[in-house]
Amino acid sequence: MANAGFTLITEEASFSESPPERRIGGFDAFVPLTLETKALYDRYAEFLPGALTSPLYFQGLYSWNFASVNRYKIFGDHLCIIVDDRMAEDIFALPPLGVPGDGSFASAIRAMFCEFEREGLPCKFHEAPGFMLPYFFGLDGYKVEAGYERGKSDYVFSRKDFADGLQKRSSKEAIHSFKRRFRPCVREISPPDKDVALTVTKNFFCGERTCLECFCGCELRVVSRMMEGWDALDMKGVIVESEGEAVAFGTVCFHKDTMLFLSKKARWSTRGLNEYLNAVLMDSFGDGCEYVNYSDDMGREGLRAQKSRMGKHALMPRYVLKLSRETT
Repeated sequence: MANAGFTLITEEASFSESPPERRIGGFDAFVPLTLETKALYDRYAEFLPGALTSPLYFQGLYSWNFASVNRYKIFGDHLCIIVDDRMAEDIFALPPLGVPGDGSFASAIRAMFCEFEREGLPCKFHEAPGFMLPYFFGLDGYKVEAGYERGKSDYVFSRKDFADGLQKRSSKEAIHSFKRRFRPCVREISPPDKDVALTVTKNFFCGERTCLECFCGCELRVVSRMMEGWDALDMKGVIVESEGEAVAFGTVCFHKDTMLFLSKKARWSTRGLNEYLNAVLMDSFGDGCEYVNYSDDMGREGLRAQKSRMGKHALMPRYVLKLSRETT
């Protein structure tokens, strides 16, 4: 790969210019992402040498495809996605899916750059996994700025480390206490459980916050879309019931050797419920995975403390890459 000028910002991505005015009507050649796009998406994503960052899983792209509206186009051998993030009022691209670093990759980047240039917008690629950095830095004719925010980094565990965390004395005692006190019943989720999942979300998620706090989009709508597309999305999950009431649900999906915890909702202030839910999901669906992506902490100190205590893990940065033409 040719050497290109770049700046690597190791943390807290922050670009100085003011955001341009959004132009919703652009990128007309891009096609809306729908549930039927999944087979196409999976075919291109399979060429990547490593696992996706959590926002790049198709299941998440589809479930949030009202707050962050996705459209795609095929350039050569790569599938390219434009995101209209209506909550953040920003337009950006996701890293091209396909074989990274080949001639088609460079051509796809050039085509995407021209699309942004035509719209008068800065060319930015969000949510890029670390293994893609060398391919961006090796692009000829572009300056690349790269950065990430710690609060948007994924918590990644090996399967063993995640299981070991559930075997810690504190976790085992909490699980035992929950099982003894609440005598839970567990069953796998199926599409007819949509209303159950929505009730759990409304009672135990929406009930402790205002709608303004859901800065990524309405969680009720996310859960509704996820449940409506359940089978086509290849989702797996469980519902936990106690005394005839659903008190929690958890959902997972997969890419390569990694299982992503996509969505969990649980009754608050119930000791051991979260640990129990994690253990059930691992026992039910974790045999085929080598790693667990427990997503990010969204910059919330409480979530950061909780996830950091779960066991040995690595933070997986989700890079923002900004491209500009290299000047001589």
